[in-house]
Amino acid sequence: MPGSSRLLLPVRFTTSQLPERDRFDAWREHLRPVADLTPGSDQPSTAAIDLAVWDLGSFAMCQERSGGTRFARTRERAKAVFADHWYLFLIKAGSNWVVSDGGRSAEQVSRGTPGQLALYSLGEACHGQMQAMDILMLFMPRDKFAPLAGTLDRLNNTVIDTACGELLSDYLLALERRLPDLTIDDVPAVVRATEVMVGACLAPTPQCLEEARDGVIASLGERARRVVQSRLADPELTPASLAKCLGLSRSAMYRLFEPHGGAARYVRNSRLAAAHRALCDPAETRQIQQIASSFGFFSSQEFSRAFRLRYGYSPSELRAEVGGAVPCHRLHQPADGGRTLSEFLRTTA
Repeated sequence: MPGSSRLLLPVRFTTSQLPERDRFDAWREHLRPVADLTPGSDQPSTAAIDLAVWDLGSFAMCQERSGGTRFARTRERAKAVFADHWYLFLIKAGSNWVVSDGGRSAEQVSRGTPGQLALYSLGEACHGQMQAMDILMLFMPRDKFAPLAGTLDRLNNTVIDTACGELLSDYLLALERRLPDLTIDDVPAVVRATEVMVGACLAPTPQCLEEARDGVIASLGERARRVVQSRLADPELTPASLAKCLGLSRSAMYRLFEPHGGAARYVRNSRLAAAHRALCDPAETRQIQQIASSFGFFSSQEFSRAFRLRYGYSPSELRAEVGGAVPCHRLHQPADGGRTLSEFLRTTA
């Protein structure tokens, strides 16, 4: 098809198929360019590790689910494995603590909890410990942000607990949600948007903020999505209450939701999508109207009419079609030519 492009697929590393006794050693070897790992004193070392690396050329985004571990990046390791990158570390679940062992941030301690974003440098020595975690990381070559090097160095081993930090967290989560749909042709635009967004949030200037306008909108969109998803059953969820929750003016709300046909339509479509997912679940035993009301539709006629208009069939037709079938999920295979994290760090140093 004209204009089509191959999907950008991740390179995956997992220990789930290995015997439990071999899992930690495999993980330790795989992450050797980043740090030396040792089992935590109060943590089992047999948990399966899953790491997906999305190679964006001059950036690498990594999704990792792992068990607890102690880690250290010694001065000797930093010199032996030259990977002078910064990386953003967003905790979705779990916790960690990190102690700087040299450089400007010597002896500085950071402690991360779910929802927090931190910045670290692979050019500096450190040690610490992670609990079982679900994290999102963005690795960035130092040369990519050479004009901001002084500012970023001062932020090493720091939790970015500012409004701009929250905005950057929302952007990273929005980008993560779009990763499965990205094509090779999308990468240059994504890299540019990410570059200006990181600069605007970590070293904000009026010019940087203006350049990052699209990234800011994506961040606000991700924040709005999370608010809506958490309040699908709330009858008080209206465009006005959503604007108040997000701290947006009427005009800003209009610009944010214009691509979705307005805030009211966005909320309704989100509710319909949640109900659709529930009706597709063979394990869901609630009546259709119970499902509808749990997502903010308190009139069966209104729900059925809106559902048919959105999907072209009724809720009862969907439930009959699903029957007892178990939905299948396509798994992406490693991308041809994609780099592992080790290869990315080595080739972009």
